[in-house]
Amino acid sequence: MNKTISTLKFLIGWPLAILALVFLIKIAIPKFSIVQEKIHSANLILVLLAVILFILYFLLRSFLWKMILDYKGHKLSFKKTAYLWGFSEFKRYIPGNIWSFLSRVSLFADTGMDKKIVGLALLDEIQLIIASSTIISIFALPLILTTTGEQVKELLLGLFIVITIYTVIVSYIYKKRTKQGTFLSNIYLPNYTLSQKITLTLVSVSTFFIFGFATFIACLSITSFNLSLSLILSSFFVFALLVGYLSFITPMGLGVREGVVTIGLAPIVTISTAGFLSIFSRIILIFSEITFLILILLWDKLIKEVPKK
Repeated sequence: MNKTISTLKFLIGWPLAILALVFLIKIAIPKFSIVQEKIHSANLILVLLAVILFILYFLLRSFLWKMILDYKGHKLSFKKTAYLWGFSEFKRYIPGNIWSFLSRVSLFADTGMDKKIVGLALLDEIQLIIASSTIISIFALPLILTTTGEQVKELLLGLFIVITIYTVIVSYIYKKRTKQGTFLSNIYLPNYTLSQKITLTLVSVSTFFIFGFATFIACLSITSFNLSLSLILSSFFVFALLVGYLSFITPMGLGVREGVVTIGLAPIVTISTAGFLSIFSRIILIFSEITFLILILLWDKLIKEVPKK
């Protein structure tokens, strides 16, 4: 039995990370040929700024995960948390959309955490992603409501239904597992104090706004936008992320997010430019995540933690 568990942990570990890298290369190489033609005209300073902002986004995502675990009474160093979170999250590139979750549970369970606690923490993280992305998306409504009429209304209705169903399921799971609180009190971030809920939500909103702004800067490096649109476009990129996140068919919403970005930018730039920007920003994001993983790997291996006295 122990041998079987060890084998499963191994399969969820580095081999899956390598498999994720293979899928990532298959995704990136065809797109890079499209980007390569125009990359020479990119503003490299803005590209670098976008990469830095995306790395900050990944750091804040791992910090948010650490906050969730801290509030649940399981404290790990930020360095260890970022390392485990980063490499488990990287496996979302593998088709199936479950490998990053399985890897997260396995890796953090190895630190002594109860797998049920990690699983509940994952539900909390998903709620925060949905809630914060929805809040930010409100600022993109002027753009969202002016694109493709009925299709957008159907998309918004679909998002509302998915979010409602998920919220009800989470509330039910918490009520059944923990035997605490009421159905209504378990709807959003169950078993957290009001102060903790506000803190987590504010950090999450800041995190995903940085993602949207980083995407805006990446697009700005290759084409010109009216800077007065920076808030609307940054928020719209988060909306596209939310749509991709809630699409359970493709790994990390691949293709779905690009489609939403292309449709949304079409009234502002040509449709070909909009499609190009969606691909270009995705490649900058992928490059930034690989850079983030390299940095946290070096941080974990080269800098030793000072033991607490």
